[in-house]
Amino acid sequence: MILAAATIGCTVLLLLVLRGVWRQTAVLLGMGAGALIALATGLGAFAPAGGGSLGTPALPRLLPYGAPHFDVLAALPLLVFSLTTLAEFTGQTVLNSQTVGRQSDPGRDVPRVARADALVSVFGALFGTSLLVTSAENIGIGRLTGVRSRFVTAGAGVLLVLVGLPAPLSRLLAAIPPPVVGGSALVIYGIIAVMGVTMLGRALPAAADPGSGDSSYATVAAPALTAGLLPVVAPDLYQGFPGWARTILGSGVVAGTLAAVLLHALFGRFDPTRRARAS
Repeated sequence: MILAAATIGCTVLLLLVLRGVWRQTAVLLGMGAGALIALATGLGAFAPAGGGSLGTPALPRLLPYGAPHFDVLAALPLLVFSLTTLAEFTGQTVLNSQTVGRQSDPGRDVPRVARADALVSVFGALFGTSLLVTSAENIGIGRLTGVRSRFVTAGAGVLLVLVGLPAPLSRLLAAIPPPVVGGSALVIYGIIAVMGVTMLGRALPAAADPGSGDSSYATVAAPALTAGLLPVVAPDLYQGFPGWARTILGSGVVAGTLAAVLLHALFGRFDPTRRARAS
């Protein structure tokens, strides 16, 4: 806790005192400062990932888990997660467009993002990686730094490939103490939360017009947020449920998305106020 708090404190301090391009690197510099504090005080330990030495090279292997085969029972939960990721990167695509000052067109942009994620997920699966989904952390970084160039994003991807190839460097970066990484992530997640609340504010007309009497939007959002937070605040809540139910309800993203979609469809079909607004 002390190390994570120190990392957050260094990041906030750097955001206050730095200017220009240096201010844009405050999160990275804050993580570096947290790592130095961990090394100097002994609050954290550097342990190379993988259990090997820093000098041992390693390259990705094709099909490390053997030849792929289709398993219906294993595929069904992934299909549910895939549907929720559609909702997830729909919101992230809109947020990213707003961050860079670009007029969002979900009907055009979201299918492109979905196809890109699907293609990279299939390619990555050949090397044993998990499904790729858009990263909300990068949207928070974009809002914090003000960097809006797609060439910066492409350059960061090239750097990640170059850093990932030399095993000593990648293992050294993975050895950064988790509290340091967590402290930096909290700053970014806080920004993402603010962006999400702002988006909800624009989607809830009743909030802008309390006298309208239309509370259906808030009624959809509130249970969805509750369903998404329950697995976090009460991890053992669904312990006695069947395995398939724990798979769905135990994930905040899955539970929250399903609740929002079902409630939105329910109110859109039966709520007279919203039907009158739509007509």
